[in-house]
Amino acid sequence: MIPGLSGRDRRVLLAGAAAIALLLLVGRGIPAWRRWDAGVRASAAELTAEAARAEAAVRALPTLRDSAEARRARLVALAPALLNGETTASAGAALAALVSGAAAKAGVQVGAVLLSQPDSAARTVFTRVRVRSDATGDLPGLLRFLRELEGGPALLSVRDWSVSQPAAGGPAEVPESLRLEFAVEGLTALGPAEVRP
Repeated sequence: MIPGLSGRDRRVLLAGAAAIALLLLVGRGIPAWRRWDAGVRASAAELTAEAARAEAAVRALPTLRDSAEARRARLVALAPALLNGETTASAGAALAALVSGAAAKAGVQVGAVLLSQPDSAARTVFTRVRVRSDATGDLPGLLRFLRELEGGPALLSVRDWSVSQPAAGGPAEVPESLRLEFAVEGLTALGPAEVRP
């Protein structure tokens, strides 16, 4: 302490120092404590919400497992209706073979079967494969051909078709020959390497 101060001055000096320390504590310490307390409370609220989400996920796990099993069973049941192939090119070849086979069964002549390139931005696990071609034959043969395509084991859809008569006015003994231009679409489940962009 400072020498020569009276007892009263010392008490006033100590009271002043205590008041200054109290003001510093109130002015700086309490706001810092409040920030710390708010951070701890927010963190506790986040952890509580995360724990509630985890408990809900654990409770929902049996339902999700049953749903996944049901989806797997539906996918297995759908597999025979999909085109075989690890790439769009191989699935397109399988689709071209189905078109040629249907034409042979129906007794119609099929032209060149051309694979249309799928939209690469729209690739998902299931991808549409499309081929274009033309077939020539009589009306019953073309109808059998369309039934073979859409009624076969693979899930196919005939799109963008048009029928024309190349040689009108032929002899009455010769059956009319019609030309069918068409596109056929099918679905394939691509492998992971093909799906990645």
